[in-house]
Amino acid sequence: MTMHDSGTGVLEKAPETARTLSVCVFCGARPGVSAQAVEDARRVGALLAESGHRLVYGVGGIGLMGALARAAEDGGAEIVGVIPQFLYERERPNNPPAQTLIITDDLFDRKREMIARADAFLALPGGFGTLDEITEVIAAAHLGVHDKPLIILDVDGIWGDFLRMVTAIREHGFAPPRDRPLFHLAGTPEKAMALLAEHTVVSGGHALG
Repeated sequence: MTMHDSGTGVLEKAPETARTLSVCVFCGARPGVSAQAVEDARRVGALLAESGHRLVYGVGGIGLMGALARAAEDGGAEIVGVIPQFLYERERPNNPPAQTLIITDDLFDRKREMIARADAFLALPGGFGTLDEITEVIAAAHLGVHDKPLIILDVDGIWGDFLRMVTAIREHGFAPPRDRPLFHLAGTPEKAMALLAEHTVVSGGHALG
């Protein structure tokens, strides 16, 4: 694994506060068909910056990932991008914003790195990679590997079938009832950020998970 700063300039970083979080955002490398999804991605990036939080994401200069990261950069947020070597070679021409770049050996190492670096998770619409990342976080929480909150931003009802699948898994007896939910659902970026603040336990400037 290698790490370097991919930016050519100096970013104004948001000041560290008692509630600074490293928020890992999962979302699509494509924009999708909904203008609302792109707007919500931009809004999430802006809100992360306004809150003084750090963005951890899978690196991207296009699609929802690009909209998210550029809005976070415009707001002065610190950005950490994690990407496997083969995708880095393929997507380098997409020119993502300035960020600390972490290059992993493969997709599995990428997920481990992102999960380890995060205090909390937020999911926007996305493709199979986003679905894989969400289920990895949920499975690990279910097994007690971590206690970090996951907020799913349900734009245009895209996650409806996924939510029904989660319910079906429980109803068919493949997952036990829980006192605490494995994730929280939000309808707007503002609600998503409020849920992050509500469900992330912070001590000494870093979340406990």
